[in-house]
Amino acid sequence: MLKRLLRQLWRPRHGKDAGAQMELGLGLRTQGRREDARAAFERAVLADPKSSLALMYLGNLDHESGCFDEAVDRYRAALAIDPHSAALHYNLALTLASRGEAAEAVEAFRQSLTEVPDYADARSCLLFTLNMSDRASLEEIASEHFEWGQRFADPLYREPVFGNTPEPLRRLRVGYVSADYFQHAAANFIHAFLERHDAEQCEVFCYVNVPIPAGCAGMYGHRWREVQGLDDAQLAALVGQDAIDVLVDLSGHSRGNRLLAFARKPAPVQMTFLGYPNTTGMRAMDCRLSDAYADPPGASESRYREKLLRLPHSVWCYRPHNEGVPEVGPLPADRNGYVSFASMNNALKLNAGLIGLWSDLLLQVTDARMILSTIQPGSARDRIMRVFTAKGIAAQRIEFRDRLRREEFLALHNEVDIALDAHPCNGGATTCETLWQGVPVLSLAGEAFQSRAGLSLLSSAGLPRLVAHDRSEFLDIAASLARDRARLQGLRAAMRDTLRASPLLDAAAFTRDLEALYRGAWRDWCRQRT
Repeated sequence: MLKRLLRQLWRPRHGKDAGAQMELGLGLRTQGRREDARAAFERAVLADPKSSLALMYLGNLDHESGCFDEAVDRYRAALAIDPHSAALHYNLALTLASRGEAAEAVEAFRQSLTEVPDYADARSCLLFTLNMSDRASLEEIASEHFEWGQRFADPLYREPVFGNTPEPLRRLRVGYVSADYFQHAAANFIHAFLERHDAEQCEVFCYVNVPIPAGCAGMYGHRWREVQGLDDAQLAALVGQDAIDVLVDLSGHSRGNRLLAFARKPAPVQMTFLGYPNTTGMRAMDCRLSDAYADPPGASESRYREKLLRLPHSVWCYRPHNEGVPEVGPLPADRNGYVSFASMNNALKLNAGLIGLWSDLLLQVTDARMILSTIQPGSARDRIMRVFTAKGIAAQRIEFRDRLRREEFLALHNEVDIALDAHPCNGGATTCETLWQGVPVLSLAGEAFQSRAGLSLLSSAGLPRLVAHDRSEFLDIAASLARDRARLQGLRAAMRDTLRASPLLDAAAFTRDLEALYRGAWRDWCRQRT
């Protein structure tokens, strides 16, 4: 049927028909024939230069191909024709985010929401991107999260009636909901405690919002449920059927989340942690797990709708993935004769203020080089280089690397002496991987969780001296370490042993602490029922 339609659309009488060419292009794209689809969309533009839809389809192909600069040009040309298209503003925002322009992406998401206030995907992406922006205030970010909760989640809440037996000491049924169990940066945090749960204390259910790989369905003796085919109401019903006592969200507003299942309050106690650096903003989420480093008591409660529960050491526990991981190499500075700083984080976390700080560091350490990983060629590199050159940093001191395969990314650490954390949104898994490869990570702590994750991780790792609390201290720590070759070598050589001896890698103790928080919250719920 589709082939017959395509043959009809290829006939010459349809050659100048923009609508027919767009239909043809969509069909070809569905078949995976991307270049043929592109040609059809280009013919549609020739047939109707005022077709914002054809330009958007071309932009979508550019985005999917990683040609972000071209996609931005297409979307802006389309918006010049149709400035009130919520979809165009949304697609532009996604592409700006992919280019690493967080603040600009925020504005484009907001423009999309001006056109369609209930555009759920745009509002969710806005929340995620706000955490990366250096121009958004903490109050503004909290307000947007609360707005999402009030608009999308809270209307789904109904006063629940639970059949769970309110016995405070019985074995708990604990459920985890995530799309990030496999092939994701968060997986090594999740599995650190999943494999350590005390089966006498907790019966664990894993609700997996992606396909479960073969052989994983019975891992650790837990019950694994593949739920990507269920809508939110069905997932909530399944949680109720499983009689879960404590339901834990591991995604927040990140991709693949199921927050609108939580919004229906399917479990007596609902918690969130790990996968997202902010509040969910919703009434039905009872608690958020954190620690005193990331959320100092009394300093941040007003920015959460959840009650904060603090783990004693850190909200992070890391399980190194050793398969295919290279050994820690010698200090690159000894080979090169100069120190190599590096950023290992995504371009979305790199803003002008941060690049300016790094420029000041290079002005202090005049022979140092800077490696910027995962930065694609084009406007992303141009944007970053403009800041460096405006500060007087020679272009030859800056080296960019494109997105790397995992083995290449790990090997890159043997070229790096000191890694520099992002700000205001710190790294998480990236910081842990970098430390495991022997490279010290310097972090600048801010006021909120997203800018204090580095403080939490490095303190738990036994490396609090690598954290600065203002820009001047950051420069002092970084420049001092760069000039102390012996200390750098000592940190590198001892790093894995330091981590192994730290709370950051003590999965058994972390899991006991986690279970104690679950038990305490469960006791509170039982007390309210008696």
